[in-house]
Amino acid sequence: MAVQTGFVLALGIPLIRHRDPKTFDNHQGVSVIIAARNEAKNLNQLLQRLKEQDQEYPYEVIVVNDRSTDQSALLLNEWQKQWKALTVVDVESLPAGWTGKKYALFCGVQKARFSKLLFTDVDCLPASDQWIQLMGNALVNDYQVVLGYSPYAKRKGWLNRFIQYETLWVAMQYLGFALWKKPYMGVGRNWAVTHQHYDLDFLKKIGHLEGGDDDLMVGHLSKTHSIQILIEPAAFTVSTPKETLKSYLHQKIRHLSAGKHYDKKDQTLLGIFTLSCVVGWGLFFWALATSSLPSWIWTAFGVRCLLNYAIIRQLGQKLKTEIEIWSLPFLDLCYCFYYPLVAIKALATKQVEWK
Repeated sequence: MAVQTGFVLALGIPLIRHRDPKTFDNHQGVSVIIAARNEAKNLNQLLQRLKEQDQEYPYEVIVVNDRSTDQSALLLNEWQKQWKALTVVDVESLPAGWTGKKYALFCGVQKARFSKLLFTDVDCLPASDQWIQLMGNALVNDYQVVLGYSPYAKRKGWLNRFIQYETLWVAMQYLGFALWKKPYMGVGRNWAVTHQHYDLDFLKKIGHLEGGDDDLMVGHLSKTHSIQILIEPAAFTVSTPKETLKSYLHQKIRHLSAGKHYDKKDQTLLGIFTLSCVVGWGLFFWALATSSLPSWIWTAFGVRCLLNYAIIRQLGQKLKTEIEIWSLPFLDLCYCFYYPLVAIKALATKQVEWK
């Protein structure tokens, strides 16, 4: 319990206190790169939001259409006729050794004309018309990588509450470790990198993996490049949450499947963090099941809950991902069972298809 609380305090408090540095654009353009497969239902809204961006300096939007079988090609063709900033790259087939999203990103980066690359997904929307400018501006002052935040849109129901909670925990870890100068991952829904430092050879090396285009790439770049975070709400992208447990678990298994390729030290730290959560709740249930309830367990567990929930509550307010305080114990317990089981499933799964 003390280990988990220590992690939460060490990662959460600096994030709550963090203030994004003031940065100024250096007149360099931004290439927004998006991989899309059968996303006709989302493309119109995203492209319209990108077209409305208030960007003083030039930008382009590159959509790589990965073998879509819906109306994506027709829709993108119509958009390209009316919007000169849009470039469409069509992928008809995959070369050997590549998975869909990796190859789509490979093609998109090769096509990019500007010195800054900004990545997001089709089911995400910029939270403001300043998104491109803010993320692009952050790639200055010797920073080659910027990690942004991407909350999920709020919906009714317990699944959405859990998605909000899990998103905060993940953000606290990857953004918190980045503040400690120990970055190990980012999320592909919102991150930026200078064009000259994006490693296409490394992308090709991990091209056979379904996940990892964001977290493994960020972990790789962090070894030799400077990384900063940007958590101003205007720089967020808001993602569309899954509506069924099955689709959500499929998504998370795909995301976590790359974890087996993390550096050993990162795997160890994350493993200790997860284990501390399981042990904390295990001790609590053990105390309930015994006839003599050690007072120190009740006290330690109570302190642990108060501190953890206070931090996650404040962090949620800062990151515009607020969770009702009364639901935190239940979500905490669910996470205790969810993460180890999904992580084990992800590690045991050889390939999870990008849909």
